[in-house]
Amino acid sequence: MATVSMKDVLLKSVLTSDAYDIGTVNDFYLSVDEWKVDQIGVTLNMQSKKDLGIRKLSLTGTTICIPISYVNKVGDMVTLNIPFDELKGLPECKNLQ
Repeated sequence: MATVSMKDVLLKSVLTSDAYDIGTVNDFYLSVDEWKVDQIGVTLNMQSKKDLGIRKLSLTGTTICIPISYVNKVGDMVTLNIPFDELKGLPECKNLQ
């Protein structure tokens, strides 16, 4: 089993299976029941926000939560196993209160 440090994944570009650069990894979401990362937070770049129809202005950027099962591989970039169009239903990440 290969492992990688979370700090090595932070700020890596994220590409969909159809080679669309959607933004960068900025966070990880951990299931405390299983002690396992179950989602990554990806801050969308301006073009992907526009193409997804997100019009909300945010000083910190718009971050969507991508289930870890959508991650195909981690190398110089994080590659997803889904095409860009399948990102449309994914929720925006919210900080836990």
